[in-house]
Amino acid sequence: MSNTTSTRNGPPLNGPAVFALPADLAVIGDQLARLQRPACALQAGGPEAAAAWCATHDLPSVLLVDIGGHAHPIAALLELAALTGPACRIVALGDQQDVDLYRQLLQAGIFDYLIKPPRLDLLTDTLARADEDAPLGQGGNARAGRSAAIVGAGGGLGVSTLTASLGLWLAHTRQTPTALVDFDRRKGDLPLLLGLEADAGLASLLAAPEVDPRLLQRTLLAVGQAQEHATPRLQLLAQRPGPETAFDPERALEIGGALCQWYSLSLWDLPSHRPVGADEVLAHSDVRIVLTELSVQGARNTHRLLAELAELGHGGASQRLLLVASHARHAQRTALELAQFEDFVGRGVDQQLPYAGPALAASLLQGPLSMQAAPAYAQAVAQLGARVLGLPSAAAIKEGGVAQRLRSWLNRSAPAARPARA
Repeated sequence: MSNTTSTRNGPPLNGPAVFALPADLAVIGDQLARLQRPACALQAGGPEAAAAWCATHDLPSVLLVDIGGHAHPIAALLELAALTGPACRIVALGDQQDVDLYRQLLQAGIFDYLIKPPRLDLLTDTLARADEDAPLGQGGNARAGRSAAIVGAGGGLGVSTLTASLGLWLAHTRQTPTALVDFDRRKGDLPLLLGLEADAGLASLLAAPEVDPRLLQRTLLAVGQAQEHATPRLQLLAQRPGPETAFDPERALEIGGALCQWYSLSLWDLPSHRPVGADEVLAHSDVRIVLTELSVQGARNTHRLLAELAELGHGGASQRLLLVASHARHAQRTALELAQFEDFVGRGVDQQLPYAGPALAASLLQGPLSMQAAPAYAQAVAQLGARVLGLPSAAAIKEGGVAQRLRSWLNRSAPAARPARA
């Protein structure tokens, strides 16, 4: 029987993984064995070692990470959290009785902080609360992922291509657990772009009386695997093209809430006609991306759409909007200069997507969408992805931060991969 444990709202996950000093590993490993929860990993190191291991293994239910002596523990743990997703509870291990540090860790979404080596009773309590997703002194989730809704000011601007490209960049380059939702129920393109065959999954969920986490997990389609034994970082929720049957708009919000419990980021591909449920997603998403074109019609549509989104804004001050100009219709001459467009809509353009030519479409003849076929477009997508994640745009191009460290760790000492869960 595999060493797994169930969470309250999610699927079974691997048992605890521990990254600490060698002297502490033996103690913690023995404690976990006594609790009949043997670790799926006991390795020397800290957040960087944990990140390298998580990039090539199934994610654990709980991740115990030593931050003792780390110069920037909060930043390191936040980068690690982006790799694992909210369903993995991160417990920091340290040797300082520091209340300020403890408060900062909790505010950053870290599940708990234990002095090493931890006392058996405290470790027992922490693991039990992790199983129930019950942080100290509060209910609900310890961490939650973010959502981004992508909508076009008109049709044919490449919203689905952008959604698929962003998802591939997030999952493969940034190693970020990501879920894509193709909300175009009439003629969704994401399955085709990602080389998958959609079923009736989304339609069944929307018609269900409530969102069953197990049903949602079985409905998601895995999009490739970066490593032979690694859990796919990209999942798709879609359906075969069909009629837009009626459903309670709250169901879309329930699906979004469930995805935010398991994935660091969920991207919603919303059709421009905004069917039932789309406005609810736009109102509550953390990031709203509006795709438009530099034309008179594009300016008019964008001006109207931005006004409607302002009325839908329920996300508070933290909700962000990104305006992206697409040059997908390269055959048509641009009718407006950028300054004219921005003056008309009353807002600056955050990002421009270059014309990719037939290269991206041609790549589909060989399989899933290949970003290597259009380097300039891929670079723009990386810059937009960095904006969505709140990173400096240079980080996307230089592949700095955690991605660079992951490569160096994997090249230096790639650990033997564990078999994937059945």
